[in-house]
Amino acid sequence: MTAFRDARFRRLYVGDALSGFGDTALLLALGIWVKDLTGSNSAAGAVFLAMGLPVLFAPLAGRQIDRVRRKPLLMATNAIAGLAVLALLLVRTAEHTWIIYGVAIVHGCVAIVLMAGRNALLKDLLPDRDLASANAAFGTLFGFTRILAPLVGSGIYAAFGGHLLALVDALTFLAAITALATVRVVESPPEPTGERFGSELLAGLRYIRSVPLLSQVTVISAVAFGAVGFLEPIIFVVVEDGLQRPAAFFGVIVSVQGIGSIVAGFTGAWLLRRVGEARAIGGALIGLGLGCATLAVGATPVVLGGAIGIGLAVTWFSIGWNTTLQRHTPSRLQGRVFTTAGMLVTVPQTAAIGVAAGLIVVVDYRFLLAALSLVILLSGLRLLTHPKPTPEATPADGDPASAAGPVPPDPVPADDLVPADDPVPLGDPVPGGVLPSRRD
Repeated sequence: MTAFRDARFRRLYVGDALSGFGDTALLLALGIWVKDLTGSNSAAGAVFLAMGLPVLFAPLAGRQIDRVRRKPLLMATNAIAGLAVLALLLVRTAEHTWIIYGVAIVHGCVAIVLMAGRNALLKDLLPDRDLASANAAFGTLFGFTRILAPLVGSGIYAAFGGHLLALVDALTFLAAITALATVRVVESPPEPTGERFGSELLAGLRYIRSVPLLSQVTVISAVAFGAVGFLEPIIFVVVEDGLQRPAAFFGVIVSVQGIGSIVAGFTGAWLLRRVGEARAIGGALIGLGLGCATLAVGATPVVLGGAIGIGLAVTWFSIGWNTTLQRHTPSRLQGRVFTTAGMLVTVPQTAAIGVAAGLIVVVDYRFLLAALSLVILLSGLRLLTHPKPTPEATPADGDPASAAGPVPPDPVPADDLVPADDPVPLGDPVPGGVLPSRRD
């Protein structure tokens, strides 16, 4: 993976590995924690709903990411997240589940800033030719994390409860802050402040609409992940009713998904080179639909095999999605484009979680799985067979980006300005400069 040639990327990667491990171990346990406290599948599924609610305000976060120096912003965000998870130490009975939901909401806010910020960091840190490699590396990391973290998290939760997990996660946020402090890069110029608030807020949406590839990928992904949202509450029913397993077996399913994620991480950059961004995303959605369909089979080996396929497909999708947005968006719009695109995809998914939490009480989960699998399959087939052409390069002034306001040319890639082992400190940014990172 060519991105690892840059020492700064390696340091960022290590910090993300540590914090991602703690996050995954804790956050996947939150649903189990609520299930144990309340005995309700719907209440457990609502944890994922709470995590998704902040996406409604994602464009506000994107605007801020594009207007300030991102390194201190992301370091502060990590600190806030670390303090927030410590509130879980107060959870004792079912009456305290509101604290778990509150932490889930904070995590949703944090994830928006960290995801968009890290992708913007990579845009400045690496040349475009290495972006797919970097995103694939994070896909592999995501896979290993999903294998190990749920097992460790489930073990700690079963032996000591969720309080120790909260402490571990808080420490991993500190690790992420330390890693960010060592990453040095020439930052992109910040967003000028002359535009009206509404114009700044909608710049990401206007830009996505102006680039046919981004528009198509966003709309089709929104439809597909609207269907994926049904899976969040259903998975607990699959575990308990379909497989006759305890709720904690959910952690095993998530761990097995990591196997597919690892394979996808090692093959994602190759796939993008072979078939292009749009077709790679379309193929990933088809794989996701097939994987979801296997969950309706009440046999543990089949469900675990489907989980591997889901992990493979989701990671391929993530690599293609992130690379597409990074390559075809100017640096100064990265925050708003990523958060807006994420909102357009996540809002249908979040709404579907709420609907599914009610439907699973009255509708057979196998019927719901069949319906959501069909929607995902058809979405992927459309993108695979009728992709929009890939833009030659990030638009410059006067090109489609003009719909989002004047877009100055991107700065020379950091690798062309700064040797990897002798970087310019972030404390000495380009005049008016701004930038940095995290999560998948």
